[in-house]
Amino acid sequence: MALKERRQRLARSRSSQQFGDEEEQDEPISPTSSNPSAYLASRGYGSTTSGHDLARSRSSHALKSRDNSPERSSAATEKDGAALSSWARYLKNKYGNRSAAKDKESGASATAPSSSTSSAARRLSLGLPLRSSTEMGSSDDDSKNMQGSPTTPTAATAAVGIAQAVVGTSPRSQYLQKCQQLFEIGSRGSEAGCFTWPRGVAVGPDNSIVVADSSNHRVQVFDSNGRFVKEFGQYGNKEGEFDCLAGVAVNRIGQFIIADRYNHRIQVFDPSGRFLRAFGSQGTADGRFNYPWGVTTDALGFIYVCDKENHRVQVFQSDGTFVGKFGTMGNKEGQLEHPHYIAVSNTNRVIVSDSNNHRIQIFDVNGKVVSSFGTEGSDDGQFKFPRGVAVDDQGYICVADSGNNRIQIFHPDGTFLRAFGCWGIGKGEFKGLEGVAMTPNGHILVCDREN
Repeated sequence: MALKERRQRLARSRSSQQFGDEEEQDEPISPTSSNPSAYLASRGYGSTTSGHDLARSRSSHALKSRDNSPERSSAATEKDGAALSSWARYLKNKYGNRSAAKDKESGASATAPSSSTSSAARRLSLGLPLRSSTEMGSSDDDSKNMQGSPTTPTAATAAVGIAQAVVGTSPRSQYLQKCQQLFEIGSRGSEAGCFTWPRGVAVGPDNSIVVADSSNHRVQVFDSNGRFVKEFGQYGNKEGEFDCLAGVAVNRIGQFIIADRYNHRIQVFDPSGRFLRAFGSQGTADGRFNYPWGVTTDALGFIYVCDKENHRVQVFQSDGTFVGKFGTMGNKEGQLEHPHYIAVSNTNRVIVSDSNNHRIQIFDVNGKVVSSFGTEGSDDGQFKFPRGVAVDDQGYICVADSGNNRIQIFHPDGTFLRAFGCWGIGKGEFKGLEGVAMTPNGHILVCDREN
């Protein structure tokens, strides 16, 4: 019934006539839903769990700051939305404001925020980049888990499925030069190092490559040379289990943040892969999800989630506390239709792939549209159902143009720079692009889903 409803909803979509979200053979109906007991037995998970227990989860995990009550009334939702519509307000309250910083600088206030945190808040409020990792505020969770500052990745020269790398000196020149494939990781399968419909990809603080292996219901981790390191997760709806995970992110202390798509929740794991917490359940209220997809974090540890079927982006503290949201269904400025992936630049711009509107939208920290680019088509700068988005340290934007089976690169202002790739199974060819990630030296990691 759920699948039927999704298809009906898709049929009504303005943009799904030929290549809609489900029409692209998005993910085949797997034995996880048709015969879960047989599937688990084939994967060696045992047969003690009933098929009923393994039905598609309406996750019981609730947000830590909320009760486990049923869906709240629309009036309550609207009230909460008004109170928590801006995480910029949260930053101001937590890290101080410009006047407090001035008081401290003049010695007038002994209780003003520290120079580092007030400076961070001031630069965030002005849309400026953080100067260094020492200027970042830390959440309570960060403090508990931090053991020294991780090294910022300086080189990651591998990729998932197909890898592309660019060479050059300045960011613009390197992206304009011919791309060279370095190597590829994986083939179809369920063994370690193999994938079945890989979705998200991220780079860890140690240059590791992290992949959401969606239909194998696990996360796989590789070193920067593509050598398998570890995996964690299996099919299910309990803590540490997944049902067709999608986006993956790694924060600055090495924690894994996973969009557990069909369980309608976000799960967080420590650097060893040990479960820490989960938040979210199915619904439309603040802090709930309908098929969360892309996920990312910013310098202060805030978690951004593309709540795909609710056509919005939600923002959380690192402990899962809801902070803000933006987006409603539509094709006007600031509206979204099936947003898939998300990235945050070091100038605090939130970049969203507005997939069914065939465009990229860029928001500020108040959720206000700064700019957008792209229309439906196959010319340079146009898209067909864009998926993965990534941004480098200089603000250059990489987009996985899934329907056109190519990668496109844009200047920070949205000006088209170049594209590469086409449909196929050979080197530099793609079939069903998903997540992308960029390293500080300009290497591009690509999830080539169907290859």
